[in-house]
Amino acid sequence: MSYRVTAVACLAIALTRGPAVYAQADSLDGRVRRAVQQYERGDRQSATQEFTRLAEIYLAGGDRLSSRDLAAAATAYTYLGLETPELFRSALRAYDRAIAKDPGNLEARTRLAELFLDKYNSADAKRTLQQVLARNDEYVPALLAEARRRVFDGERGADSIVGRALALDAENVAARVLRARFLADAEDFTGAKRELDRALKADPTNAPALSFGAALLQVTGDSNTAADLRRRYEAAYPREAGVDVTLAELQGRIRQYASAAAAARAGTQRDPKSWRAHALLGSNLLRLGDVPGARKALETAFKGDPYDVWTKNTLDLLDTFSGYDEISAGNGRFRFMIEKAESGVLSLYLGELAERAYSTFSTKYGYAPPAGTPIRVEVYRSHADFSVRTVGLAGLGALGVSFGNTVAFDSPAATDAGTFIWGSTAWHELAHTFTLGASDQRVPRWLSEGLSVYEERRARPGWGQRVTPGFLTAYAEGRLLPVSRLNDGFIRPTYPRQVIFSYYQASLVCEMIARDFSEKALVDMLREYRNGQSTEQVVRRVLRMDFPTLDKRFEAYMRELFGARLAAMASYEARVDSAKSLAQQGNAPTAIAVLQRARASFPEYGGADGAYPVLATLLARGDKKAAADVLATMVTLGEVTYETHVGLADLLLEIGDTTRATAALEAAMWVNPFGVRDHERLAQLYARTGDKAKTIRERRAVVALRPVDRAEALYQLAVAYRDAGDTANARHAVIQSLEEAPHFERAQDLLLALHESGGVKP
Repeated sequence: MSYRVTAVACLAIALTRGPAVYAQADSLDGRVRRAVQQYERGDRQSATQEFTRLAEIYLAGGDRLSSRDLAAAATAYTYLGLETPELFRSALRAYDRAIAKDPGNLEARTRLAELFLDKYNSADAKRTLQQVLARNDEYVPALLAEARRRVFDGERGADSIVGRALALDAENVAARVLRARFLADAEDFTGAKRELDRALKADPTNAPALSFGAALLQVTGDSNTAADLRRRYEAAYPREAGVDVTLAELQGRIRQYASAAAAARAGTQRDPKSWRAHALLGSNLLRLGDVPGARKALETAFKGDPYDVWTKNTLDLLDTFSGYDEISAGNGRFRFMIEKAESGVLSLYLGELAERAYSTFSTKYGYAPPAGTPIRVEVYRSHADFSVRTVGLAGLGALGVSFGNTVAFDSPAATDAGTFIWGSTAWHELAHTFTLGASDQRVPRWLSEGLSVYEERRARPGWGQRVTPGFLTAYAEGRLLPVSRLNDGFIRPTYPRQVIFSYYQASLVCEMIARDFSEKALVDMLREYRNGQSTEQVVRRVLRMDFPTLDKRFEAYMRELFGARLAAMASYEARVDSAKSLAQQGNAPTAIAVLQRARASFPEYGGADGAYPVLATLLARGDKKAAADVLATMVTLGEVTYETHVGLADLLLEIGDTTRATAALEAAMWVNPFGVRDHERLAQLYARTGDKAKTIRERRAVVALRPVDRAEALYQLAVAYRDAGDTANARHAVIQSLEEAPHFERAQDLLLALHESGGVKP
């Protein structure tokens, strides 16, 4: 979601100039402004008639019209386009003519840029705004449009541009409202309210200020003042859905999706032609897992506004759902949506993980989804489809998203299979379901993400983020934010990788709280958020300190954790580089010695550019056990590739360590479960150790991956079922095997043996 100004809102802002402008305006400009005011005040029929007359004057006027007249005609066409979307093109042509008539008409250029943003064309908006600011880099309306454009495109610097606009015009209402939105994004609701108070003092009837003020006060619990602002908005703009749309947008941004859907629905009832309200209703219903309801709302939105590419992309995404299997799991507690080609194998592993997550988190956080409301888990083979599913949510990780009771993430095949731990991502998102639920969706982003990363590290060795040289460099350079401002690192990053570093830093805050106050304190914090407390109040009530004290405590914790590592950083990187050079020169013994010293100075870092992989490679030439020990440590220190896990398993099998080899192959499946050979090896290893359930799982995985010899795979599955005493499934699998190969003697023998044992009929 971006803070673009809709056609109605952006043009209404222009009306705040006051009566003096009307006196100076030529006829078309003055008429269009009065018509806009009629439209905003609820007399839409008269306003539309006037817009139509102005369009007719434009068509008849030709080159006799001034640049201002032409821009006024563009405004008329913009409003007419709300009913007939094709007329937006006429608005664009009118703006082009206005600019050609007077290249110095900065207002026309800026409105054109706003219209581009309104129709999701940020490239042309950017080009147009560059032209405006090249002529006058202090033109405040263009600065505000550029700030919105940067948010739309996910670029840094929007905050500073708004600050610059306010330095030029301290009482600019649009700038104050935009800053309030930015502060609310970072969940600084107190700061946002200050900005809105100032905006409303300057203009008590400003529509964006009233609507956002009402929304902000409602989500922060000041229902009486919120109701007063809503009444003022509705009195001034009786047919506009802006107050409901703004509330839905804000509630969606802070993860209150059910409330957002309700607000958007109210907007569609207030103004059935508010296509933005319909789109918000659809997007929030989809976040809640109501696919049919979402489709209906989105189709209505797109019919009314066919320029909305987000809505179109989401409808296209919904069309692909027929290619997915919907699978009930966990006694109805989960509903998996997985592409048909992958569902057979992924559901085996995801079912195990989801059940373990449910048991772990419901016990720990004292929350379970309402009975009869399964957790919806969507797995996308296409990363582009996943991106469409998550559109509009700032600060998200690239691989997964949680909407509470609905989670979505990339399949391991969405990118090159084997490059990320899909199981860790799934665990992370499922943790959100329970922490968001325990807090009634009120937990701030930094704590929600911190808890999920914290839980990842506790789920399996190697899952979740670990310390990196880049993180330590950012810490040493003072680029990590204090806990009191940590949300900014997610929402408004100021340098590359700040979002990634913020995830890890937030998890460290959780670790510190768990260590110093117990894990129960984390649960108590969620409960206090559920009770409507602000973060400052939560910190005081649960941790018995204020924010400045918490900031200092965490800084001391960071020094305790990483003080020694900071001192070793320069020598670590130099040693690794030196060892690589020595290895290339053929001096392996010295390279190994240097790498051992490097590892000792920074043992927590297991990245691909660190000491571990080079050291393991060199050791493997002469001491496979030592190499295996190095890799075994490395895979516990954070995310490594599928090839690393399989390479470790190969080394362990070579030295006869089947127990650890089994664990290594099991870990590999959470990175890439699509290798038939490795499932076959894992099945054999589990059969050797007597783990019948996992032997069956692996044999089922082999069948699901459509091996060349399907008959053999089904036969081996039947044997696994027989060995586990499950004669019914054994018979079913062996019959399938014989359907593939009717003369398969071993399968015939197994079927006969099952019959003779009394378990089944032939």
